[in-house]
Amino acid sequence: MHPALADHINPGCVDLVDRLMNCHADNKWAKFFGKCNALSEALNKCLGAEFEVRRKKQLIEARARRARIEARWAEQREDDKQQERFERLQREREKAAGDV
Repeated sequence: MHPALADHINPGCVDLVDRLMNCHADNKWAKFFGKCNALSEALNKCLGAEFEVRRKKQLIEARARRARIEARWAEQREDDKQQERFERLQREREKAAGDV
């Protein structure tokens, strides 16, 4: 069985989907004995290819998103370090002013 076959999700396989649906409609009993198996296998290959294309695109997008997040984290860590230095210097100045 195939997942939900939507034209906008699987645009390259629309022809195969239509042909398989027509085969099932035209061969109500023969479909159970393998009449439409060749079309079903072709559709499986087409859907697999489209899935792989989507997967690669999503992987590229995810890596770019991750790189942006990593850059923000590095920026935040640097800001935190600067804030710590500033607070430490303030404490040292306060301590030095209190010792005098």
